[in-house]
Amino acid sequence: MSSETNENINKKKYNYLQIYEAAIRNANDIIILFSSQGNILEVNRKAVDTYGYTEAELLSKNIFELRNRERIELAIMQFEKAKSGDVEFETIHFKSDGTSFPVEVKSIGIEISNDRFVLSIIRDISNRMKSEAEIRGLASLVENTEDAIIGKTLDGIITSWNIGAENIYGYKKEEVIGKHISIIIPDEKINDFYEIIKKIKNGERVRGFESKRRKKNGQLIDVSITVSPIYDFEGNLIGASNITRDITENKKVEKELRDKYEEISALYEELIAIEEELRSNYQELEKAKEEADKANKAKSEFLANISHEIRTPMNGIIGIIDLLKVTELNNNQKEYLDMLSNSSRLLLGILNTILDISKIESGKFELILKPFNMKKTLDRITKELSIACSKKNLEVFYYIDPYINFDLIGDEIRLNQVLINIINNAIKFTEMGQIMFKVRKLNTTNNKLTLEFSVKDTGIGIKEEFKNDIFKKFIQQDMTYTKKYDGTGLGLAISKDIAKLMNGDIWFESIENKGSTFYFTAEFLVNYAENINNDNLNAGDDEIVSSKNKRILLVEDNEINIKITCEMLNRLGYEYEYVYDGKQALEKLKENTFDLILMDIQMPELNGYDTTRIIREKEIKTKEHVNIIAMTAYSMNGDRERCIEVGMDDYISKPFDMNKLKNVILRFI
Repeated sequence: MSSETNENINKKKYNYLQIYEAAIRNANDIIILFSSQGNILEVNRKAVDTYGYTEAELLSKNIFELRNRERIELAIMQFEKAKSGDVEFETIHFKSDGTSFPVEVKSIGIEISNDRFVLSIIRDISNRMKSEAEIRGLASLVENTEDAIIGKTLDGIITSWNIGAENIYGYKKEEVIGKHISIIIPDEKINDFYEIIKKIKNGERVRGFESKRRKKNGQLIDVSITVSPIYDFEGNLIGASNITRDITENKKVEKELRDKYEEISALYEELIAIEEELRSNYQELEKAKEEADKANKAKSEFLANISHEIRTPMNGIIGIIDLLKVTELNNNQKEYLDMLSNSSRLLLGILNTILDISKIESGKFELILKPFNMKKTLDRITKELSIACSKKNLEVFYYIDPYINFDLIGDEIRLNQVLINIINNAIKFTEMGQIMFKVRKLNTTNNKLTLEFSVKDTGIGIKEEFKNDIFKKFIQQDMTYTKKYDGTGLGLAISKDIAKLMNGDIWFESIENKGSTFYFTAEFLVNYAENINNDNLNAGDDEIVSSKNKRILLVEDNEINIKITCEMLNRLGYEYEYVYDGKQALEKLKENTFDLILMDIQMPELNGYDTTRIIREKEIKTKEHVNIIAMTAYSMNGDRERCIEVGMDDYISKPFDMNKLKNVILRFI
């Protein structure tokens, strides 16, 4: 062979190598050449693009860095097998960002110059596996759906039968495959099959066709059928697919609905007649409602006005009684004065009770939650209980749970109202024996404390026929004209409503002629800040508030109330002046300064609300503030709020005694 021929052969080999190298570098599959130790020697562009490393980074890695590290032993075994022959397998490879993807690997061992190498062709099979998973999912859905899905040839031979078909028709798959579809078609419905096949051969699809079909046990069922043509990969029509749904129960429900519809139609006609009758009465009902609303409004206004009218003279009566008590009196006068005092306060109690009932009925009865010390409240109640029992020669016992947190937040006034009510009842209906008062803790949850109060007596008890009515309004055990015990029959009814507002209850146990025990539960908030506040308050206990040089302006139009209030202020040691209405008060304030104003509400010329507004508007410019205390006979729900809203600092309702007046003044001067 000439040298020229050898040169041509070498050129051809060189060209072939270039072609092979270009083909490998640009192949659609990943191609990697490994050393016998698994180190990467060469990679193509697909490898760089797929793994996300640069070519230099890939050439610094080992085959085992691309494989699933949890199955390293399997990777070693597969690589060793590839060095001595060829191997095909599927595994997981990892990219530079840590994400994994499934691959199909074909590896072959090659020997060059006595060195062993492994050449691997790697294909990403993510899309293939996804398609296979989707096909498997679709096949599972078809197989396990509740509807019957049946495949058949154009001649009616059954080729597929899912679980839904087994459940509907009762045949197992092996019982029907290869048999004619007529096995489930009643004789009178066989023409349905031929009509549907005609449409399928014309390329049509039959939807929602209703017919009868026969189960394995011979039972006929109602079905809804959808039939679609089946084509092969070349587009040739080869059969049909039935999707069948059992609608027997639906048909039954439809019949029941039709029957019900007819029944409802008859009722509808009757309702139309009733509606006509109601429509004719609607205007009368509206008119009656308007009259009822007017009556309720008039009732509320009447109670507010009657309260004011009664409380104004009551303030005079109680005020005069308090003033008389501090004068020199003989024994008869003291006795008469005590009788007068008790009667006036009883009358005031009845008035307050009636107002409470009105608030409850109108839905305006609310609790006023404030911090208070339960121990002080209970000490006062037990003291009053002891005094009252001693007057009737009754023994008195009481027990207070030592584990109670006494610093609470709640409505102390309403609590006192309920306890005094049931204690007074126990004393009133007990002529001899004893009274037992107990307070115990039921539970503590978060910042809430529930207490149970009980009052046990040895009195007349409650008759059996009266027990169901005891908490009703205006109900008393003795309703005769010669009844022994007085009262309105409202106390327990109000106590029941107060207990509900306090998230509690009230009930009793009683045996006639042996005694009764009344129980009352209420919920309070624990005032954890009270100890801190008390420490701060105690720091100022040594400060003595002097009444000298403290000037008070009384604005009042009632002569009796003026005399009584002025006398109280005089005895309390305060300097004061008085005027008869708001207009005079404004004139007085032009050239005089006062530490406190006691302001009546209902006055001629200029009332207390408007007077307060004018004073507050002027104070915006002067940056000063005089304390104004509302002093009014109005005590309905919302009256105090209205006073505060217009700018007053506090509220005192008539009638009031000297102590009440002193306390409200001391809060401000």
